[in-house]
Amino acid sequence: MRPILIIHNDSRSSEIVASLIANQMQFAMREITTDVLNNIGSIIEEEDAALLIIGLNNDREIQPYLNKCRELRVPYIFVKNDLPLDYNIETILLPVTNLEEEREKGPYTSSLSRHFNSHIKFYQPNDYGTKAATNIEAMKVLFNSFCLSHTTTQGKKDSSNIELETAKSHINTPNSILIISASRDYGLDDIIFGPKERKILKTTNIPTMLINPRGDLYALCD
Repeated sequence: MRPILIIHNDSRSSEIVASLIANQMQFAMREITTDVLNNIGSIIEEEDAALLIIGLNNDREIQPYLNKCRELRVPYIFVKNDLPLDYNIETILLPVTNLEEEREKGPYTSSLSRHFNSHIKFYQPNDYGTKAATNIEAMKVLFNSFCLSHTTTQGKKDSSNIELETAKSHINTPNSILIISASRDYGLDDIIFGPKERKILKTTNIPTMLINPRGDLYALCD
């Protein structure tokens, strides 16, 4: 049985999410400590871990964790405190940008939706081009093959800000999870002001899954 690795930092909420996913998707659970973060990629490979769940106590912790997780081949979920004990994944918030790697969100979203019977809410950016819409249509083909429930909302922001817009519009939305892509590279602005995922994680208080933009990601489940 593949494990979920948890860095809970005395966070009850991270344990709630980990237990929920482990029970529903038939994973084991293993707690790890922050002192192994420098080797987290190797540990995930050795354990054949399916997922990493990180409990956040304050916003100062976000960037150090992002730095350590940038090369992971599995998704990682950040969880802040104060989730209710009966938390469930009823809605998956799925903003989609114009980048090709956005399609990597599809299999992970599909796995969660199938196991939790979750409704998928696409958020389409207000772009001039059609790349984001094409990405959404490609994911719809996958979701429709499993008869998954999904709807699409037209956002006001373009691809560079649609994930943050989605996060801001769903603060305190119960029983939901946000799925976003991690930045491919850090530019100068990212180094000085922080990457877009840090801004999103500081804004939202719902569990947020990050997926790294690489072509050799591990599947969450069969």
